[in-house]
Amino acid sequence: MNDIPSSDGLRSASASLVAALASHSDPEYRLSVLKRLARRLGEARYPVFLRILGVIAESDDLRAQRLLADTFGLALRRMDLPGGALSSWGATGLPDSKTPVAASTFSGNFFGATPQRLLGPLEYLAVWHLQRTQRQLLGRDAFVQATSRLVALLNHSEDARRLYPQKLAVDAQNELEGAYTRTTRERLAAMAVAWQSGQSPEDVARAALGAAPDAREGQWVVHDL
Repeated sequence: MNDIPSSDGLRSASASLVAALASHSDPEYRLSVLKRLARRLGEARYPVFLRILGVIAESDDLRAQRLLADTFGLALRRMDLPGGALSSWGATGLPDSKTPVAASTFSGNFFGATPQRLLGPLEYLAVWHLQRTQRQLLGRDAFVQATSRLVALLNHSEDARRLYPQKLAVDAQNELEGAYTRTTRERLAAMAVAWQSGQSPEDVARAALGAAPDAREGQWVVHDL
């Protein structure tokens, strides 16, 4: 894809997001800014949204991290997380994620016949890693890195730190019309327990991996972002 942002582009987008959030004192406005960014990028580029969050999480700007985490805390209270769509595990007609796929495969009415579910950032990463979707499988290392960064970011907000693991625990008990496989629900539950017990962000992420690597895993390739 030619529209993959460069490192400078990601840093610029992250700085713009922080500036927009900081420009207004109304938490509802800040949430609308965050959701508008996710919508503007679109479902196909939701991983770019996650990368932008990751840049802020990796920065040394504690004020920006708290601002963003508090905005997610409000989103969790409203049950209105800025989400991305992945095909549900029972969908048919998905290509083999281990082999190259032509762009035309995903055009036209392909997704019209493929059920999709809107997922929050952490759920999106878990499903991307654990289930077969329209995307190439997200590798273990990339999953742990992206997930641990997000958990560390969210820990800057008391509401987000408390409410997000609660949400994961609830999701783990609900089949959500095929959004999650049984294995994914078990891994989400394990993440929730690890997070609620105060484990490190990396340990929370690794709680989703289970006992053994998935032999099907691919890499978080640049063109998927």
